[in-house]
Amino acid sequence: MKNLLSAISITIGILISACSTKTGEVWVAAEGTPVYASANDAETRELFTLFAGDSCIPLRSVFEKVYLHTEVQCENGRGWVIDQQNFNITSAS
Repeated sequence: MKNLLSAISITIGILISACSTKTGEVWVAAEGTPVYASANDAETRELFTLFAGDSCIPLRSVFEKVYLHTEVQCENGRGWVIDQQNFNITSAS
């Protein structure tokens, strides 16, 4: 019974950390970055491309397989990005 409770606690922790919200950040594209229709459609259904200097607000992040996908709201629209390293991340003030 003790092992079962430990397993349940670990599973709940993983599920909670698999989806997180982002607040207080502004992401500014450092290079051209594709934005996709959904986390599941990454690299298949590109909605638009961000250009260097375009800014977005991250809404939430989800681990999909081994990749971290982040939903963003930009001037061009809303969608999902994979490459967080393509952005300069600053605090919203």
